[in-house]
Amino acid sequence: MTPRLSVNLGLRWEYEQGARERYNRALAYFDARARLPITEGAQAAYARSPAPEMPASQFVVQGGSVYAASSPGRRLWGNELMWLPRVAAAYQLGSKTVIRGGYGLFYDTLNVLHIGADQTGYTRTTSTIVTTDYGMTWLAGDPRRGIPPIADPFPVRADGTRFDEPTRDRLGLMARAGRGWTYNGFDYRHARQQRWRLGVQRQFGDHIAVEIAYVGTRSDRVPLTQTLSALPERFWADGLVRNDALASNLNANVTNPFHIGNFADLKASYPLVYQDMSTQGFFTSRTIRKHQLLRPFPHMNGLSTATAPLGSAKTDSLEVTFQRRFARGFDLNLSYTVLRLREADYFHNEFDTLPSWRESQDGRPHRLVGTGIFQLPFGKGRRWATRGLWSHLLGGYQVAATYEFQPGPLLDWGNLFYYGNLEDIKKGTRTLDRWFNTANFERSAAKGPAAFHRRVFPTRVSGVRADGANQWNANAQREFTLKEGWGLQFRVDALNLANRTQFAAPNTNPYSTDFGRVTSQTNTRNRFIQAQVRLRF
Repeated sequence: MTPRLSVNLGLRWEYEQGARERYNRALAYFDARARLPITEGAQAAYARSPAPEMPASQFVVQGGSVYAASSPGRRLWGNELMWLPRVAAAYQLGSKTVIRGGYGLFYDTLNVLHIGADQTGYTRTTSTIVTTDYGMTWLAGDPRRGIPPIADPFPVRADGTRFDEPTRDRLGLMARAGRGWTYNGFDYRHARQQRWRLGVQRQFGDHIAVEIAYVGTRSDRVPLTQTLSALPERFWADGLVRNDALASNLNANVTNPFHIGNFADLKASYPLVYQDMSTQGFFTSRTIRKHQLLRPFPHMNGLSTATAPLGSAKTDSLEVTFQRRFARGFDLNLSYTVLRLREADYFHNEFDTLPSWRESQDGRPHRLVGTGIFQLPFGKGRRWATRGLWSHLLGGYQVAATYEFQPGPLLDWGNLFYYGNLEDIKKGTRTLDRWFNTANFERSAAKGPAAFHRRVFPTRVSGVRADGANQWNANAQREFTLKEGWGLQFRVDALNLANRTQFAAPNTNPYSTDFGRVTSQTNTRNRFIQAQVRLRF
């Protein structure tokens, strides 16, 4: 724009189609409104023996898996058009000061290499029972007559078959009924991130530059795994008192409305579905846990989507860098970052419809990194002892070092009872035997939260972290000139120069005798020294 100002504007667009299995050999999505061959029979069976917590009118059996051949467009997820604007500018404020800033919008890619198709029904395992009485009689082969089972590992069965043939897509909506299923939704969307940066860089003298910059990001549409068969909130216990009665009631065995005996008509109308149901304990058991009947989609035995576009992240950081450019045999780089990173990446309770925010493990609040190289000023081409004996004795040496410091990861906690102020957990002197303040935790497992108790303790407590990084690495080397075009380098590297142990996270199980103690380390080595000789010609 001017000799001092430059501007960069860009607009990129991307159109990415959803993946498609060439021969439609895949499950595409879950249809929550589909009526199943077992719908009427299961609802009628439940009406004969309903649970007190749910009237028969509210017990609904519907929803099933849809194969790609029946899916609109036959794609595993939808197509999407994405616009990616970018803008940046740099302004020279004086001869040695530059201001730079930029903004961009970016999208993730949905790659079939790490989002595989669910090909349920297109593979099947056949298991042969060799003997049921420890070899007294044989159902495959007869070793006593010299016929090993491997001679005919899949003998002809009573129905004239040898193998369990793959069902392909013939089970239709019932392909995952009675089984747990985590699926990729057809409404899968590309995760999106906005990034911006504003920095000022100043040069001092001929070799030193300092930069201060603010960097921010905002991410959304991040895919999360969300359960669709969550037990409704009204059935969960709350508070800091164990509720055994509620847990026992919800875990009680009741009459199973999905017992296969309630679907005798399927033998004729859906013989393959009936045969598949007869192989699952979900349908052959006469009893079922009560809480299973109180959930949405009770026939699915657990249903989740892995692609709920509900995740978000926010980062704000201040970056300070110092650079002493290489000159006169010396180079130094220092970088310090202050970071605040929060993510909405988990569901505090399974019945929550939106994720909760917490500090992320993908960043650290502080990070300091330094690197430096120093060539000793002796020998040919340097300041002192440029020739003669002293040049041979002292010349060609170089030393270098790196340093890294950052706090450790936040501790992850289970659901537990705590009777104090969360800030008190950080009080006291930190030792390996008492990494955090263990007072005020419920230490008796018999008094801790029972099943179906909503979370009453956070997954992470701000400031309560495991051991951090604090490490020096160094090396020293010397160059020898043997003759024209021939050189020899001898080098020694010391990793973890101070021989510092990196400790693992402490035990966070309040029912353990090691609660609050650090009992192991994370690094597999302490100080590591290596030497090498290199001949150059």
